[in-house]
Amino acid sequence: MLVRNIIAWNSMMATLLGSGLAEEALGLFVSMVSCGVGVDGFSFSIVVDACGELALLKQGMQVHARVVGGGFEADVVVRNSLVDMYAKCGCVDSAELVFRAVPLRDAVLWTTMISAYGKFGRVQDAVSMFDRMAQLGIKQDGVAYLAVLSACSHGGLVKEGWHYFKLVSDGKSSVTVQPEHYGCMADLLCRRGYLEEALEFIENMPFDSTVAAWSALLNSSRVYGNAKLSKLAASNLLKLDPENHSNWVALSSVRALQSAWHETWMVRESMSRECVKKEPGCSWIELCDGVHVFLMADQSRPELVDILQTLDSLKEDVLVTPLHVP
Repeated sequence: MLVRNIIAWNSMMATLLGSGLAEEALGLFVSMVSCGVGVDGFSFSIVVDACGELALLKQGMQVHARVVGGGFEADVVVRNSLVDMYAKCGCVDSAELVFRAVPLRDAVLWTTMISAYGKFGRVQDAVSMFDRMAQLGIKQDGVAYLAVLSACSHGGLVKEGWHYFKLVSDGKSSVTVQPEHYGCMADLLCRRGYLEEALEFIENMPFDSTVAAWSALLNSSRVYGNAKLSKLAASNLLKLDPENHSNWVALSSVRALQSAWHETWMVRESMSRECVKKEPGCSWIELCDGVHVFLMADQSRPELVDILQTLDSLKEDVLVTPLHVP
């Protein structure tokens, strides 16, 4: 790159972040600062989003301090990124402090805060904030309705969920109903155990049924032990998204649970022909020296022996600790 001005740096960081390379975007930001290139609000917004994607709370707080030092705390785009970052890192109280620091009637900022409340179980706060938006005349777009419907789903508020869904579906708001709104409502019904109602709802959608809706039905059917609906949902998921390997695995698992061994064998034969492999489970933890990623059945880590010994010790502590009954 011959000209490396702030626009070029920001564009490259945004491209990396949009491609799922959040760690590389952070590294580029460090290089940018080291080269003495001035940082603007867009730069801060990108790097805060990258911290949120990686759930790097410590680094996110450091960037927040630079935001304040640079005088960008009133930038609505940066504030929206900060609220989202703190929410993704599990610090909804910090997200709330950022939101309330400078009173603004920005619809995106309010929607982000509603989503944060919903994800962390503060459902009544999410509902109250959504209603407050209407009272203040802040535009509630389709994303805002998705946020409040998702909050109702996480909190099991079926009555409230139907209320907001009908505002959209009956044309009582300026928002055009989308498949995503139906997916949220289907998820709410499934989480509450209304499986037959959810199936009827999905089959009567005015759109082609979605992966999200059938996934919600599959997950809840397995939780509530409804093998018939699990099989139906898994089969529909495979038809909708045959390239997704997890759908093959789900259908195979459902057939196995039903002891339908011939059908299970046929599914697994198809998986072999399609070269389908189950993706290993993955988790990560942030420690002082960085982020450590763990894959299921991965024995390549040099600390493996210490990790297993610690795990065994924890298991022993759990077994010998008496159960406290209040």
